[in-house]
Amino acid sequence: MEKRTKSFLSKTAPLWMFLLVSIFCALLAAFKVTQKLDYRFYDTMLGWSKPPKAVDNILLVDIGDTALNEYGSWPWTRDILADVMLRLKEMGANTAIFDIEYLTPSSLTVSDNINQVMENACSEGEAQITQGISDFASYIQNGMIPTGETVAASEELIHNTVAPSFENIFRQISNGLNVDNDDYFARCLQFFGNSSLTINMREIQVDVSPEDEDYAAKRFLFANVADSSNLIEAGNEYSLREEKSEEGKDFVPAVHSIISHAAGAGFTNVVVDQDGTRRRVELLNSHGNGLYTGQLAFAPLVRVLGVESMERKPRSLILHGALLPGKTERKDINIPLDNHGRMLINWLREKYEYSFKHLGVQNIKYMDDGENGIFEFLLTLATAAPSDISETGALFTEQAAELAQNYMDILQMKEWLLSLCEGYNIEGNAIGGGISGSDYEQYFQLRKDYFDEVSSFATSLSSLTISDPDLLETVQAFVETVEIYTENDTLMRDYINGAFTIIGNSATASTDLGVTPFWRRYANLGTHANVANTILQEDFIRYVDVWWGFAFVFAFCLAVIISTNSLSAARKSVWGILYLVLPVGILILMMVFFRIYTPVTVPLILAALTYILELAMSFVVTEKDKNTLRRGFASYVAPEVVSEIVKDPALLGLGGVSKRITALFSDVKTFSGFTETVNNVATEDIRAHNELVKAGRESGKILSEEEISVQGAAKGASRLVAYLNDYLGALSDAIMLEHGTIDKYVGDEIVSFFGAPIYDSNHAWNACVAGIRMLQAEAEYNKTHGSELPINPRTGKPFFLRSRVGINTGDMVVGNMGTEKKLNYTVMGNNVNLASRLEGTNKAYDSWIMCSESTWVEADSGEHKDKLVAKMLDCVKVVNVEKPVQIYSIQGLRAEMKPEEIEAAALFNKGMEWYLKGRETPTGEKDKQDFLKAKHYFEEADRCYEGIDSPDKGILSMEKKMIERCDDFFTNGLPVNEKGIVLPWDGVYTMKSK
Repeated sequence: MEKRTKSFLSKTAPLWMFLLVSIFCALLAAFKVTQKLDYRFYDTMLGWSKPPKAVDNILLVDIGDTALNEYGSWPWTRDILADVMLRLKEMGANTAIFDIEYLTPSSLTVSDNINQVMENACSEGEAQITQGISDFASYIQNGMIPTGETVAASEELIHNTVAPSFENIFRQISNGLNVDNDDYFARCLQFFGNSSLTINMREIQVDVSPEDEDYAAKRFLFANVADSSNLIEAGNEYSLREEKSEEGKDFVPAVHSIISHAAGAGFTNVVVDQDGTRRRVELLNSHGNGLYTGQLAFAPLVRVLGVESMERKPRSLILHGALLPGKTERKDINIPLDNHGRMLINWLREKYEYSFKHLGVQNIKYMDDGENGIFEFLLTLATAAPSDISETGALFTEQAAELAQNYMDILQMKEWLLSLCEGYNIEGNAIGGGISGSDYEQYFQLRKDYFDEVSSFATSLSSLTISDPDLLETVQAFVETVEIYTENDTLMRDYINGAFTIIGNSATASTDLGVTPFWRRYANLGTHANVANTILQEDFIRYVDVWWGFAFVFAFCLAVIISTNSLSAARKSVWGILYLVLPVGILILMMVFFRIYTPVTVPLILAALTYILELAMSFVVTEKDKNTLRRGFASYVAPEVVSEIVKDPALLGLGGVSKRITALFSDVKTFSGFTETVNNVATEDIRAHNELVKAGRESGKILSEEEISVQGAAKGASRLVAYLNDYLGALSDAIMLEHGTIDKYVGDEIVSFFGAPIYDSNHAWNACVAGIRMLQAEAEYNKTHGSELPINPRTGKPFFLRSRVGINTGDMVVGNMGTEKKLNYTVMGNNVNLASRLEGTNKAYDSWIMCSESTWVEADSGEHKDKLVAKMLDCVKVVNVEKPVQIYSIQGLRAEMKPEEIEAAALFNKGMEWYLKGRETPTGEKDKQDFLKAKHYFEEADRCYEGIDSPDKGILSMEKKMIERCDDFFTNGLPVNEKGIVLPWDGVYTMKSK
């Protein structure tokens, strides 16, 4: 039950971890912890998306650095922009929106041309009084006034002529000294027509009377908005809370004396995100009672589009019946909103000065300057002496005077038209009727005719001969001024005609600058232009709540986790990359290509943490598997081999592969005798202790003979295991140090191989060296543990452990054999069995390390050539292997051997040449003398060991074994078959046992 529980928890651990991560990310989303990161991601993705096009007719009229240098620091007197309004009207501008708040009245000012005003007033009064007195004198002289009525007539003159003239002089001078620019500006707003001012929606400590507030609300606020769920007010309240400002909500329109002459108004307040960047804007602000204030650019745009009604939905604002510029059919515009009712602005990417069309206020005012300059020139020309202008000079001075008078008539008509601009009543009707269309047409036609005549007059002046140098210079300046004015007038009309104009401050020192997703300093004037452009282009950014993005990534990650649960840790890690790439990538692509925006930070964190946890869990599982591999192989293979296996566990995949490798078998000589001796010694120890117990010299239970045997066997087995662990451990270390892999232990036998699982081209060499190192380790073990080993009863000396080694190289099947539940990394095949047989063949030759010819050829080659010393033996037929095998006895490494040992090996090999002579032609008869010659070399080789101390000395000797064979063949002849026929000599020795 406990195992099943652990297995269940292990399999479902990724799901539980994923759920915990999801809860954590949900909390991040709920508390908006990642909001500022979302802003940065949004800005980046918006920059990657296709930029919107700028609407051609949006025009920004800038109060920039040049204008401020020209007309002084801000604030200006309001007559400057009033003149701009007149010029924009004449140039054909469609709409004029002021991003300037006129919240309080301005002071009266002195007219810039006060001297001219005074001079004109006095001249006009003087002329009227002079004319009245002249007429009075003429009447008396002609007897038209009786003598008795003279006093009464003089009083009438004073009352009807003199007094009114002085009053007019006073009024004109007074008006020049106390100019009401607010009134002039207001009348110019009405003169323009479709002008729009501001309403501030925050508490800014400006008092507004209830009457003025009521007027602005009823005149400028929208009542055709359907919002059954009161979503607009809820969004307004959220935006106000988000500002974290002490300013509450209010309603502060521009000063009544000015706004009462405007056609519309909108609020200037823009949503500023927590990082100080402008990305979104409220389009409507609830005033209560079903009235809604429109955003500064949105409100006049609604009027321009002729929107019939508006409807607020949870995530959109629908403009019903809008007629877009250049279209003939009305349509509904669906404006997407974020979850708090704000429209995301699709910003132009360019810097402020390169986005939309721009026109500096000074450029418009230069037209006024040019117009005034033309009038001044006309006055100068009108007073010039005719004699200075050829023979027709009088005609041109008269024409100049006539043009000047025409201009004065135009000014008077302008004053008359402005006098008609008395404002609008609360229903939006012009008080007194206002200016009619025909009035505008007549006025602008007069101006057109005037400038056409001025242009013709300037052209005709070019043909005159003028003798006065000063007058000539004046005429030339006049002609140039007219040409410049005419050219600029044409260009400006093309530039301004039909423009949706927004007027405001964009100077570098202005405080009216903000941060956009693309620029750290961007005139807020451009914000309103971008709002209008987004709507007119219908190029909206659709906001999708973060929870949808969260749900999408959650579902995707969950699906991947479930579908990959049965995969290996490595494959899970590869699939886990999808967490980061696919779902978040889709969200990003949706924004970049379709402008559908979902905050990606929380989904990205969810995906990233899921991937990291997947990696961590994979790492834990992998490390667990690696530790299992390390524990499983550390005792069988070299550390570097273990490292390679850990790096690529696929090397140990289920199933075998055929590889050319080398197998090494070792087996302890007389192990049965050693085991018996260990058991006997242990039994005798128990028996001796039992005798001491019987004698009372030791405490304990007195054992029966049977109990002594049982305990002796148990103690012997324990000792035997201890001996073997130490002994086989030393031999195994020698194998692993030469990059060998321990396959298994079979009692006292070690089965190992070289060249797998990590392939090593030196596997044959390593196996031979391993055999040498095993015998060296064995000698060290016997030397170190000699006092601990049992005494061999046949020799009276410690029972030293000696192992024989068999090595063979060839194709073998190597790999994990078994099932998924029970695997064994092993080798198998005939070449493996041959190595085992060669180990047993050592007994027939009194040798310790025997290898096949295939092993020797590979080991004694390349860089290892002649580094090993071996004695070549004959061919042997081992049990269950029909094909004879050429065998060699490895003696050691040449660099580590004594000269006598090397000489002995050389002599032995010389003897083997004679011994084996004739096997190449087995049909021929073997010369017995070859055995005598071979015996001679074997005897010489044996004598080389006389001065060498060896544990085998006097006990084992390959030389003596071969001497015995030579004697046998020489005396008894070659072997015969069952018919008594001598067998052909092939040098093959047939083993009768393993």
